[in-house]
Amino acid sequence: MNTEDVTLQELIVRALTGRDESARLSLESVTAGDPQLRQFMSELEGIVESLAESKEWRSSPPSAALTAKVRQAVVSRLPAAPPHFRTVVLEADLGRKRAARKVILMLAVAAILLGATFFLLTKRSQESGVFRLNGKVAYEAPLKGEPLSAWEPALETQWQSIPEGLQSSGSEEAGAIFLKQGFDATSALAFNLDVRVPDFDERSSAMIYLADARGSSGRPLADGTARPVDGVALELTNDGLVLSGPGNALLHSRPLPPAAARFYRVRMEYLGRQVRLIVNGEVIFEGALLKSFQGPLHAGVRVGGLQKNKILFNALRIER
Repeated sequence: MNTEDVTLQELIVRALTGRDESARLSLESVTAGDPQLRQFMSELEGIVESLAESKEWRSSPPSAALTAKVRQAVVSRLPAAPPHFRTVVLEADLGRKRAARKVILMLAVAAILLGATFFLLTKRSQESGVFRLNGKVAYEAPLKGEPLSAWEPALETQWQSIPEGLQSSGSEEAGAIFLKQGFDATSALAFNLDVRVPDFDERSSAMIYLADARGSSGRPLADGTARPVDGVALELTNDGLVLSGPGNALLHSRPLPPAAARFYRVRMEYLGRQVRLIVNGEVIFEGALLKSFQGPLHAGVRVGGLQKNKILFNALRIER
């Protein structure tokens, strides 16, 4: 028996026993337009149904014994097939396999191209020192009355989380608090926080910052008044808004119109060698840092002055 006959037999057996839906559809397609071929396939299907003694038997894989019976029936009936049956079916099967190989090849090429594109973009981003945010939330807290076990005071100050937000409750002149959890500085980070401030006097202020711990036992580097030494800090004062970078270098400042009370939705994006500051939906600053941070980075807030206890923070979210 030649190889083509074996291939043809196995193709028909797979189709008739329901083990190869693609083969069954292929046989139906190539025999549908030829009455002789359709008649021959109907005879084979009738033999199989009589062997199985059930029209629903294809709902589960046939037993080995039933498969052997079907194969024997196919072998015995093939000599009676129309002369062109073998050619038509084998050519259709060959075309089906070629199409499947083509699809697999195209998918493989697409996967390779996608991987190469991702690699080049990542490499280019790393070489330029600029990271990209993917929008994944790394930490989130409403700051609406929950415990402060995730936080640590940077000074000997008291803090509380009340229904209105995170608030300094002590009598000290200044207070700061930061998240104990540090974040890797080798990828992008966005610090989102809402802050409500009173009509400040000349000495009162609120600060939102990302500070570099540089391996210092999990505490961000800060001076004696809890201002971050290496970090990005936005300070809100009576005069306006001041953005500082590493070494407290001034990055940007802007006066703010007077108001009885102010609400700010702050988004601070650390992008490696770049930083972007968005306040109330407006890009306030976008530019380069003098250096990248080593990490871990800690998110924190600082308040100062006689009105510090009136400052409220909430809706904290950190994205990577």
